[in-house]
Amino acid sequence: MGKFKVTMFMIIRTFLVVCTGDGVNQSNACPLGCSCFTESGSLFVRCKFDPSDSTNDSSFPFVLPIDTSIVELQFRKQVSFSRMQFNHSTWHSVKELTMDSTEYVLDSYLSNEFLNGLDKLKVLRMHIDIRYLEPDVFQGTKDIEILDLSENRRLKIEFVTRALRHTLKKLKYLDISRIQQYLDEPMLLGTKFTESVRTKPLEVLNVSATKLAIFDKAFNYSSIKVLNVTRVSLQWMPRHISYDWFPNVRELDISYSSLPLSEYAPLNFSFMRTITCGKRGMALRYVYAHDMVLSRSHVRITYCYIDFPCGFPLLEFVDISNSNIRWLNCSMNISFLYLKTLIISRNSLEYISPKLFHSFPNMSVLRLEHNNLSVMQRFPDFEEIFSNNEALETLDVSWNGLSFLPRKLFVSLRNLKELSLQGNRIAHFDVDVRCLFNLRALDLSENGITLISSDVMHDLDTINSRMLDISMSSNAPTTNDSYGLNTMYTNTSTLYQNHVDLVINLQGNKFKCSCEHISFLTWVSESRIHFEGRSTHKCAQGYYIQEPDKESIHSLVNYCNLQRSLPFIIVPSVAGCLLIVSIVLICLYKRKRLKLVEQRRHYLNKYTNGETDMVPLREKRYPAFLSFCSIDDDIVKMYFLPTFEAALKKHFGDNEVLVIGETIFSPGKLIFLEIEKYILQSEVIVFLITLDFIESEWCRVELNQADLQRKPTIYLVENTVLKRKLPSWMRKLKTHTRATWTREGNEIRITPDWDVIAGQVLDFASAFNREDGRAN
Repeated sequence: MGKFKVTMFMIIRTFLVVCTGDGVNQSNACPLGCSCFTESGSLFVRCKFDPSDSTNDSSFPFVLPIDTSIVELQFRKQVSFSRMQFNHSTWHSVKELTMDSTEYVLDSYLSNEFLNGLDKLKVLRMHIDIRYLEPDVFQGTKDIEILDLSENRRLKIEFVTRALRHTLKKLKYLDISRIQQYLDEPMLLGTKFTESVRTKPLEVLNVSATKLAIFDKAFNYSSIKVLNVTRVSLQWMPRHISYDWFPNVRELDISYSSLPLSEYAPLNFSFMRTITCGKRGMALRYVYAHDMVLSRSHVRITYCYIDFPCGFPLLEFVDISNSNIRWLNCSMNISFLYLKTLIISRNSLEYISPKLFHSFPNMSVLRLEHNNLSVMQRFPDFEEIFSNNEALETLDVSWNGLSFLPRKLFVSLRNLKELSLQGNRIAHFDVDVRCLFNLRALDLSENGITLISSDVMHDLDTINSRMLDISMSSNAPTTNDSYGLNTMYTNTSTLYQNHVDLVINLQGNKFKCSCEHISFLTWVSESRIHFEGRSTHKCAQGYYIQEPDKESIHSLVNYCNLQRSLPFIIVPSVAGCLLIVSIVLICLYKRKRLKLVEQRRHYLNKYTNGETDMVPLREKRYPAFLSFCSIDDDIVKMYFLPTFEAALKKHFGDNEVLVIGETIFSPGKLIFLEIEKYILQSEVIVFLITLDFIESEWCRVELNQADLQRKPTIYLVENTVLKRKLPSWMRKLKTHTRATWTREGNEIRITPDWDVIAGQVLDFASAFNREDGRAN
């Protein structure tokens, strides 16, 4: 009875509006609290319902302008949809309806009659905290192609599955992301969900940010092209996967998701799943798998061989960045002929098998930034990692801690246009770049670069000249946009634009501005290559210049030229001085030698003629006086005296050349006076030092007398004496050269021999000044 009254009331109200003519004015007027405008030929109505509005639930449906196509309702107050209907005649033209609430929880119970009257609706978005859907809620909207039920965090998947079972035969887009989040039970996509959507031409399915725990043949239909399962935590996956389940998926996004792979350790794709081929390979083109949680710790994919016989013939884009992968030591027997972009950045990646990239022969963009490939640089196969990627145009290996690069690392990259080595620890850049004919941008910033080898500088100049020649001959545009330089970095739009020449970035490197690196600094300041931020280049502390600008480099060149010329000035000067000093020394030596020879000749003539220079005594002179201890008398007379005397006579003739105390002292006189007399008459005093000599008082008197008269002395020291602690009055043994002798049975061995000692006596005697008793 109640429904009949409501129906009759609506018929009478419509009749009165038409008869009175007020319907025209109302249908053309924009509803109260709404804004109306035309966008792309469609009439757009946007309404906001704030808490201060007097509008209540019974105000729906309000009258819309004629031919309204798009309606957007934003609720900022609590509204009950339990008995709401959109059955007014002005709503029949609506093709797109959006209902959104961001601040308030609504009582969203949608009945079967809720959408009646929206028979032309094609796009429906409802973010109004739906809690319940009656089974036939979409019965009156058969033309809906896009259905967005996201953000309904209390809506169960069972209600959605039931409502879609026999309706929406034209549905192409379904978004059920973030539903069922506030409920305790996990979301399951199983056979019932598959049966509800299998008959629909569904192309896009979004189940991201849900409590999706299990899917089993949930995608067993062929129409889906875009599949979004981001931010989910799957607890179970089937071990058998068939390509026939989703053969036409072109874009797959599983980023920020957690997959149940931790139970399979070590992670090995070749043994983890059984994959059955369909009639052809997958249509997959784009894969987004960044920021995934594959394991609780770092994932090491090692020693695996992946063989998918169907392959991925159309795959173009793969992103597995920031997924905690440390090792990728795999080889694959898969065809990736169309893969253009591969992103494996931010993974702490330490090792990549070179065979892995061999499966991507046509790859044009490879991003490996923010990994740890400094570990791999210690392996010999690091040089072969890009050996089969000639099509590569953009390569980013920045922030990997690399300290050096193998010289042949980039020789196969003939089509490379952008190379980023930013943020590594490379000090000396010496890489073969002769084959990088198309290189347009080289980023070496933040590395600590101090030197680029002369071969690399020459090759980079050659590449730059070639690019300038091509640009001038072909009238190329003065921008790098045609080379795709804006695809890898966020700042390339300002870094590499408006340059047809090669662009090199050396910012953030502290150069060693010394003469050893002058060729590199000159090249940076004068090369035709465009150096980004050339004015910001700095020198490290403690060098001749602080900024490597042209003027400073010019002054450094002059300084270095002066430094280089100094050896040519100093060396000849030093050599000339040394030559002069040598000549002077030779002359002095010869002069001294001649003087010594003359002194010897003069002394020997006077000695032979019996002349004497003694003043005041006019007595005989002796070449040598031998002083020894009387206890050693036997050994002296048996060994020393004959041999020493014979050696002296070779120089002084047959005259009396050697005097000893016992043979010449006068009887009855004081021993002290005799010692003084004959030491005075002798030219050289020779002491035979033994242990008994050290203990003898008279020997000590003779040694002191020789010192008082400042006579030249020669010491013949027995080896055993040197092993004893000598008294202080024997200090000359520590400061003067000496001859040493040893007793070997019945023989005496002396070093040096007697001829050398006799020659030294002659030198001392001839050099001694008879006038004042001093040596010359």
